[in-house]
Amino acid sequence: MGMIPYKRHDLLWLSDKGRDYAFRNIKSCIPHVSEKEIRDLIMGKPQIPAIVRRQETAAGNTLCIGYSSPFFIDGVRLRIGSKVPLDSVINHKTPFDTVNCNEKNLLCFKTLEALLEAGGKYNVQVGCFGAAALQIITGLEYLRKESDLDIYLRHSGGREELEGFFAKLISFEKQFGVIIDAEIEYQGQYGVKLKELFGPGKTVLGKGLYDVLLLDKAVFFENHTITKQGLS
Repeated sequence: MGMIPYKRHDLLWLSDKGRDYAFRNIKSCIPHVSEKEIRDLIMGKPQIPAIVRRQETAAGNTLCIGYSSPFFIDGVRLRIGSKVPLDSVINHKTPFDTVNCNEKNLLCFKTLEALLEAGGKYNVQVGCFGAAALQIITGLEYLRKESDLDIYLRHSGGREELEGFFAKLISFEKQFGVIIDAEIEYQGQYGVKLKELFGPGKTVLGKGLYDVLLLDKAVFFENHTITKQGLS
């Protein structure tokens, strides 16, 4: 079997058998909680989608996933790592799909709306992941006053456009009082932190589904060539 058809941050809906498999194959749980609390998160209603995380291998019949709870335990959000069979996935949404899921009128976050408008001006496609995505999808209270806004970007234009969008992003942080954690897609499979891309230094990390790469910033803007591979 080849590479899986999903990317980091994608949300997955699983069959009942898939969720049961995830419950029986827990690999990590932070913080430590009872079996009932774990079962409630994975098997409860409304169904909370699983999140695609970094994979242990590029091939196989299983997919490494995670669950994030809207609830905090002693100040720590409950997060669970597990795996599921690939054929247990019955639906999925990318970060770009998520921003359009406004059937329940949940896409009311002013910061996200401003970013979407700016994206249209600067040729940047804006998606979201993390707590905001889960709140949009489930209607549960994932966001708190101190929550960051996690966004995922796709851009094929020039550096000036991206710089213009980045300047807007920084202004929105001040305007709305929220930290915006933006990743920009690189070569269709890596996420690069936008603030690191425009920060000091000549290189930046790209996080992929299977590996992490060290990228030269100048080359990133010129032709998206990878300069070094195989970092862990």
